Amino acid sequence: MTDALRDDPIEVRGAREHNLQGIDLTLPRNKLIVFTGVSGSGKSSLAFDTLYAEGQRRYIESLSTYARQFLGQMQKPDVDFLGGLSPSISIEQKTAGANPRSTVGTITEIHDYLRVLFARVGRGRCPQCGRPIEAQSREQIVGRILAMPNAGYVTLLAPTVRQQKGEFKDYFAELLRRGYVRARVDGRILRLSDAVALDRQMRHNIEVVVDRIKIDEDSRPRVAEAVDQALALSAGNLIVAPEGENAVETMLSSHYACANCELSFEPPSPQLFSFNSPQGMCTTCDGLGQQYTFDPDLLLPDKTKSLRGGAIVTIGPLTAVGRWRRHLFEGLAKTLDFSLDEPWEKLSPAIQNAVLNGTGKRIITYRWRNMHHGGLWEGVIPPMLSKYKAATSSFHRMAYEKYMRVKRCPDCDGARLNPQARFVQTAGKTIIEMAAKPVGELAAYFENELLGKLSEVEAFIATELVKEIRTRLGFLVEVGLDYLSLDRTAPTLSGGELQRIRLAGQIGSGLVGVMYVLDEPSIGLHPRDNARLLAALARLRDQGNTVIVVEHDEETIRAADYVVDFGPGPGVRGGEIVGKGTLADLVASPRSLTGKFMSGAERIEIPDRRPVGKPPSDMRPVKKKAATVKKKPVKKAAKKLLDGMR
Repeated sequence: MTDALRDDPIEVRGAREHNLQGIDLTLPRNKLIVFTGVSGSGKSSLAFDTLYAEGQRRYIESLSTYARQFLGQMQKPDVDFLGGLSPSISIEQKTAGANPRSTVGTITEIHDYLRVLFARVGRGRCPQCGRPIEAQSREQIVGRILAMPNAGYVTLLAPTVRQQKGEFKDYFAELLRRGYVRARVDGRILRLSDAVALDRQMRHNIEVVVDRIKIDEDSRPRVAEAVDQALALSAGNLIVAPEGENAVETMLSSHYACANCELSFEPPSPQLFSFNSPQGMCTTCDGLGQQYTFDPDLLLPDKTKSLRGGAIVTIGPLTAVGRWRRHLFEGLAKTLDFSLDEPWEKLSPAIQNAVLNGTGKRIITYRWRNMHHGGLWEGVIPPMLSKYKAATSSFHRMAYEKYMRVKRCPDCDGARLNPQARFVQTAGKTIIEMAAKPVGELAAYFENELLGKLSEVEAFIATELVKEIRTRLGFLVEVGLDYLSLDRTAPTLSGGELQRIRLAGQIGSGLVGVMYVLDEPSIGLHPRDNARLLAALARLRDQGNTVIVVEHDEETIRAADYVVDFGPGPGVRGGEIVGKGTLADLVASPRSLTGKFMSGAERIEIPDRRPVGKPPSDMRPVKKKAATVKKKPVKKAAKKLLDGMR
C-alpha cells in the first residue's frame, strides 16, 4: 500500500440506513474519530450498520464461493457510495455468552502461552505423595512388569495415537507391513488385517498390541524385547494390561514416573494443562469446575438424626428399608467402626464422605444369611446420580432435582484440571495459582520474579514465552482490567469488560491499516481508568489504524482527533450531522448540542436543595378497610330458597 493510498480519506455519500437522512461525510484516515450525539440520533447506524457492515460485505465477496457458503451473505447497506474503506473489525458492547468454558485467559490467549510454559519448564510432582516425578529407565520398567503379583498373562501395548481425528487407514496398513497384527482402538482390540472403519470426525485412541506374555521366571528376555519395541513405537510410553475380571492396567513411561508410589504418567504436553481437552480436564466435572449433583444439606436437613433414625430423607429410617439394604449399612458401619445410632453431625467428615460418596477400592464386609460377604460400597449419592441421568420421565427427574444443586467439583475443587496437571509447578507455582492471581499482580510477578526463580536452562527456554505473556498482561493492565484474574469465567464479565478484553487482544495483534469500530468502551469503567483506555485507543491509532468510537464520554470526545455530532434529536428527528471536525469546530457549530455543552454554554445545573415530596403511590402503605358482609334477613333468604326448590 503506497503512502498516498494510505492517506486517502473515507468517503460516505448518501447514507440512508435506518434513520440516516442521506448524509454525506468525509472521514480522515489513521485518526481517532468519535461519533457522538443524543441516543437514537444515528451514530451506530453509520458506524456499525454502514461502515463496518460494508467493509465486512466486501471482504466476504473477495473470498471463494466455497468459503462464502459457510459465512453467509451480508445485506448491502443503504448508501450511494462508500470509498476508501479498510478491512474492518467491530468491538461491540455485548455479553460473552453463557459458555462456562471461556475464561479471561482463553479469550486473551494468555492461557495458551501458560500451557506451553508449564509443558516445557514445569516440574511434575506426584499427586499422592507430592515428590518429584522422575524418568524410569528401561531396566526399571522391565523389573516392574516382572514383579507384578499374580500377573499371569499380560498384554503390552504402545499408545501411539491420543484423541486425534481421522480414519488412520494408511497408519493401520503401515503397522501391518511392520509385522504388528492387532491394535486396541477406542478400548476394543481389533485385527489390523480386517477392514477397520473409523469415523474421521471423531477423536480416537490407538494402542498397538506389541506382545502377549505369560509372566514367569523365563520370560525376562521376551519382556525386555517387547518393552524396547513399545517404548520405541510410542516415544517412551507403555501400557501393561493384565488379563482377568478385576485386573487394573498400568501406564509405564521412560519419561515420567514416581518411584515412591510406583505411578507412571504421560509426559506433560500443552493439552495436559487445558480444561477443554480430554487429556487435561477433570474427569468428574468434565473441566467445568462444578457439577449438578445432590447436595448433602438437602439430603440431610436434620443432622441431629442418626442414619438408623432416617437422617437421609431419600432413604428414611433403616427399620423401614429392605433387609438387604439394611445389612449393607450395618456392614459399612462395622468396617468403618462407627454407630448407625449416632447423630449425623457427630460423625467425622471422613465417615460422612464415605457414606455419601463411597469408600473407593476399600472392601466392605457384611453378614447375610449367616454368611460373610465382601464388596465395594459405592455410596448414597453416585447411584442416585446414575438413576437421575438415566431417568426419562420428567416426573422422576423432578423428584430427584429437589435435592440437587450446582456445587463445586469435589475432586478438583473448582480447578477444572486432572491431578497430574494440578501438581506441575513452574518456579514453585502451579498453573492454577497463577490463573487465580489478579492480572496486575501476575504482570508484576512475570516482570520481576519468574525468570529469577528458574535455572539457567529453564530461563533460556522460557524467555520468549514469558515475553509474550508479559506483553499481553500489560495490555490488560493498560485498559484498566488489572483487577480481573485469568480464571474468571466469561459469563460473569460485563459487556464493557469483555469489550476492553477484546480491545487488549487487538492491540497485541499488531495489525496495521485496519478500521476499528467500538461501541462505548468507557461503559462500566471507573473514571480513574479512562486515561488508560484512551492511551490504548491512541496506541491503536498510532500503529496506523483508523479508530471510530461511538461514545458520550466527555474525556473521550476531548481526546479525539475528529468528532462527528449527530442530531438534532432522536429517531425521525435525527439522522443528520449537526457538527463535525475538531473540538473547536464542534463548539463553533450553532446546531451542535454536544458543542454547547462542551463549551459550557449549556449545562445541567445541580439543584442546591432537592425537594422532599411524598413517596410514590405504589410505595405508600395501603390502608385496607375491613370487609363488611351484608346480612340478609333470614326469612327472605329462606323464602327465596323455597321458591327455587319449587
